[in-house]
Amino acid sequence: DAWVYDGKLKEIEQIFSLSTNADEDGPESDKGKKTESADTDTDAEMKKLCEYSVRKAAKMAAGFTTALGGLSPNEIMKRTTSRLETIHSEGVHRLSEMCCLAVSQLLVLGKSVISSANKSKNEDGENDVKIDWPEDAISKAKIIRWKAQSISVDMEKVSTSFATGISDVAEAYAAAMQSALADKQDDLPNQKSLQEKVKSISIHLNSDQTSAVSKLQDALRYLAYVVVCASMPSV
Repeated sequence: DAWVYDGKLKEIEQIFSLSTNADEDGPESDKGKKTESADTDTDAEMKKLCEYSVRKAAKMAAGFTTALGGLSPNEIMKRTTSRLETIHSEGVHRLSEMCCLAVSQLLVLGKSVISSANKSKNEDGENDVKIDWPEDAISKAKIIRWKAQSISVDMEKVSTSFATGISDVAEAYAAAMQSALADKQDDLPNQKSLQEKVKSISIHLNSDQTSAVSKLQDALRYLAYVVVCASMPSV
């Protein structure tokens, strides 16, 4: 009845809340084993994207100290500003890509939950992801939660790697500028503007990560209804 439905929905919404601690049942538990058995092609794609993005961020910052060697203060400022903007742009692009893939992955899981609840109607569903879902809604929700949590962690890794890249570039700039200023005192660029840019980009990247996780959370809210409805006797 409605009371049971509402109670179950609230319980699943709590499980799906990424701002709360995950259930103590970790990857080593039986539920964790079921989580592994529910891995899809998209899981591997997400991991690949995360690893590629982390490497990309490191590569974009690597060797920048050498690149600034022997340049004038104004040229150092110009190149650093350009590199910071490039790293920022790439970071936003990667987080956006991960966000789209994450939402798609959750939609696939939702479809799979519905298909498993309607096995008799979907015997020939060629495009369905084959996942051996547990019967009860709470166990289904915990599997989905672990997947969403993993995605959220990957997003944080990528955001942190680009933030580190920005910090490394800023350090390379400071060292190069100190060296350049020892030889030249006139025609100095406004260093405060670059410091403000570093701060602004760092804030924006953090905001982009928060936004990506927020979209993941929105998708989970819809999935809560799917999981509950798919577990009701009327389905």
